[in-house]
Amino acid sequence: MDCIKFVLAGEDNKLLANFKNTLSSNGMIYTGYAKEPGNILRLVRTHLPEYIVIDVGKNFTKLRPLLEIIDEEMLAACTLVLDIKSDEISDFLRNSRVMTYVTKPVFDEIINQIAELSILNFKRVWEYEQKVKKLNDTLESRKVIEKAKWILVQQKGLSEAEAYELIKKTSRDNRIPMKYIADAIILTRS
Repeated sequence: MDCIKFVLAGEDNKLLANFKNTLSSNGMIYTGYAKEPGNILRLVRTHLPEYIVIDVGKNFTKLRPLLEIIDEEMLAACTLVLDIKSDEISDFLRNSRVMTYVTKPVFDEIINQIAELSILNFKRVWEYEQKVKKLNDTLESRKVIEKAKWILVQQKGLSEAEAYELIKKTSRDNRIPMKYIADAIILTRS
C-alpha cells in the first residue's frame, strides 16, 4: 500500500491518531485532518487522497450528505468508523459503491486489513464503472453512425456498406472520430 494518500475526519482524536500511526507505518501518506463536514469535502477535493477514514460517531445524519457526495462522485475509498450500526446506516452502506465500515473498538491489526480491502474494492468498482462508461459511449457512437449511414443511403442512394465506408474514409482522411462525422451528417440533414 505504498504511496497511497489518506485523510482522516471525525471527533475521536485518539482513534484517528491510531489510524494515522498504523497506516503511516504501513507506508501510506497522511495528508490531513478535518472535523466539520464542509471542511472534510474541501480537504478531500484539495488533497485528492485514495483513502478516507471518517469517525462517524453519532453524527451519521449530519455526515450523510457528505458521504453521498463521496460515494456518488467516487472521490476515494472510504471507511466509516461506527459506534453502532443502525438500520439507516445499513441501508446506506448496502447502496454505496465506495464505503466500507468497521465498528468500535478498532484494533491495530484490523486497521491495515480494512484499509487494504477498502482500496481494493474501490479500485474494482472504479474499473467496472470505467468499462461501463466506455461501453455506453461505444453504443451511443454506433447509434449515431447507424443513423448517419441511413441518411446517406436515403439522400445519396448508397448501399449500407458504401455509406459506412464513406463515413469511415471521411473520418480517417480528416483524423476525426467517426461519431463526429456522423453527427455532422445528421446536423446537415436538419
